Amino acid sequence: MLTKKQKFLFDVLNEMVQRNGSFPTIRKIALRMKLSSLAAVHAYLTRLYEKGYLQKTGNRWELKPGIPVIPIIGYVPAGTPHEMFENLGEEIELPEWMLNQEGEIFGFKVKGNSMIDAYIQDGDIVVIKKVPAANPREMVVAQLEDSTITLKRLRKDKDQYWLAPENPEYPPIYDSFTVIGKVVGVMRKYR
Repeated sequence: MLTKKQKFLFDVLNEMVQRNGSFPTIRKIALRMKLSSLAAVHAYLTRLYEKGYLQKTGNRWELKPGIPVIPIIGYVPAGTPHEMFENLGEEIELPEWMLNQEGEIFGFKVKGNSMIDAYIQDGDIVVIKKVPAANPREMVVAQLEDSTITLKRLRKDKDQYWLAPENPEYPPIYDSFTVIGKVVGVMRKYR
């Protein structure tokens, strides 16, 4: 993940490349970023390179094509189920290990603590792959009959599927539900 300053620089670089058709000079970047030190610009570019956002050919910097991002489409309760979508209008960059996911991928911000024993905390972002069904023991976002959603672990006893919390303070859910998607990753920002 990028810091705010690195993200700002990356956005500026994208804008300058789109406008001019080529990567700007370090001097132009310094002017646009209001930095007096060319060494500071070079340090920022190096960090973006190390994080995989830029590539370098000889002495030429270039934007690396296709930094993948996914939308964060709302909050998912890890506790009592709530309304489905509350579009946040945010996006998050996918790390390298997520690039091989196929299908529709999106994120939810977690609200609640019913999954803390699975190391998912309030404020984390769960990366979800949209699927119509999941296997028992997989973590899923499920929609209940009343159109609320929740994040739980899918379980099966004989012929009945149910949703299990990963915190003994929360009850399991035996109501009818449909699987929206399964968890393929968790992202956490440390404060």
